[in-house]
Amino acid sequence: MKRKVQHLFSALTLAGFIFIAFGSGDDKKSNSINSSTAISTTENSKPDVEILKQSANYEPALSSYTIHCRVKNNTNELITYLDLKATFYDKKGNIVGTGIGNAANFAAGAEKTVDAIGLDIQNCENYEVEIGNVMN
Repeated sequence: MKRKVQHLFSALTLAGFIFIAFGSGDDKKSNSINSSTAISTTENSKPDVEILKQSANYEPALSSYTIHCRVKNNTNELITYLDLKATFYDKKGNIVGTGIGNAANFAAGAEKTVDAIGLDIQNCENYEVEIGNVMN
């Protein structure tokens, strides 16, 4: 089971790097933004992608967390790729690990559950998830 999770994490990480590499070229159709710097026209506008809810499961045998995030595409366009970045903290606020999750072909106006996985996370008291790269 541990080997399967390691292979899954490796595959997800590799897929993320591939999408980032191909999305950073001169292709005018691709657009990459960071959710923390998303442009908003008014105070009431929503970000392009938002996390609606989240819940975490801990697997003690692997010291791993899976954070299930329900996300929504608030745009009128297909999002070809997005990733989530998770940061895990101990009770003193020190970072004890990180995780990543990604999704592809996220339809306009749709909701989707995306899992962010963090491996070998020990002494975690708190976590934070943010939207990383978004490509149209």
